[in-house]
Amino acid sequence: MKKLMSLLLVFAIIGLVSCSKKDSGSAASKAAEPISLKVTYLGTGENKDLLDKGLAIFTGDTGIKAEVVYVQGSWAEYFTKIQTMIAGGESIDASCVAIEGFEMLVKTGMAMPVDDWISRHKAEYDAIANDIDPMVLDFMKFDGKMYGLPNEWNNVVTHFNTELLADAGLGLPPPNWTKEQFLEYAQKLTKKRADGTTQYGCFVPAYYFGFEAWCFNNDTAFMTDDFKKSLLLDPKTVEMFQFMYDLIYRYQVAPIPEPGLDYINMMIQGDVAMMWAGRWPTNNYVHNEFKNAAVQYIPNFKTNATIWGGTGTFTLKTSKHPDEATALTVFLASRPWIETVMQFGAIPVLNSVARDMVTSLGVPDNAELYFNPAPVIRAVHSPSQYAECANLVERAINDILINKADIMATLRAADVELNSILADN
Repeated sequence: MKKLMSLLLVFAIIGLVSCSKKDSGSAASKAAEPISLKVTYLGTGENKDLLDKGLAIFTGDTGIKAEVVYVQGSWAEYFTKIQTMIAGGESIDASCVAIEGFEMLVKTGMAMPVDDWISRHKAEYDAIANDIDPMVLDFMKFDGKMYGLPNEWNNVVTHFNTELLADAGLGLPPPNWTKEQFLEYAQKLTKKRADGTTQYGCFVPAYYFGFEAWCFNNDTAFMTDDFKKSLLLDPKTVEMFQFMYDLIYRYQVAPIPEPGLDYINMMIQGDVAMMWAGRWPTNNYVHNEFKNAAVQYIPNFKTNATIWGGTGTFTLKTSKHPDEATALTVFLASRPWIETVMQFGAIPVLNSVARDMVTSLGVPDNAELYFNPAPVIRAVHSPSQYAECANLVERAINDILINKADIMATLRAADVELNSILADN
């Protein structure tokens, strides 16, 4: 039934895309009408003033108005909502999405190639693209065609509350710290307070991107690199689920990751000493004037790997103004945009501004880690069915870590379902 509904949604999108192409001629003839573009962003609008300030630069340069349509939820929910919006006839010109949605936008036919626009605006495009790592640019390329430009990226590293480290007589661990050293840290950083509450050593990463980052360090993943087969029953994947479970229930160094718990604010408040995230906690650090943070790699299990996940902007086929929409797509990777909106939260893709911008923020300590990735770099697994896969995996994580479900029984059931989802790849 899920596959049938997904197919119906895709067919609806394709139909709308075809209609929008037919209408583009009449739309283009209305030259006197002012052009106003819409681009979707994940969020609730908490950074609206900042994004509006950046878009005002685009409007000043081009005369084209642009506004952000905010879509709430997780990335998986975001991708599903975008498909629903387009299938429902809503006019969207561009979409900023995480790498988890790149393949989905292309395979469903929502995104359009921008090679023709690039050929007509080569100098403008090259000024930005030549400042981006070629490997990162390639994430936006499918079947030899460019579909947009990346604008930021993130990894997953260990964040420490350095005040709690000092209280425990600990310093920042070495880059190649081990599972055993991590457990020692977690246990020393866990203690009962005088008021009966607990300071926990860590908060387990109960979300797709963060959990798979740990799997990468154990030389495994949720699925094979070609997105064809589940690896949920790989002994190394099972080991990671067991380890996260043990941190909560055996070693008792981590709280149960109940829905609604804000692990970033828990670290700022001193309720947990370690957590796993990319650069996005710097939003909270800056707004809370929190300076007691430092970062280090995820502990080594079988290897030392860095997970890569980024965002990029795609021009959508439903746009009635594809040239102008592509100009906006390119602008959202430019220096004026990055310098206006990306002081914190992610790592900009423009090499010429990224290092200074990240390190000049002053928090966290050891921020150079964001530019010195581990020896192995792997992109988060993001098939076109990412929303289904992420929902399934996170449901298994929650069942095991929150509901104390049997690990092997849960993973066997999830493995069957994940292989069914991936069967068409």
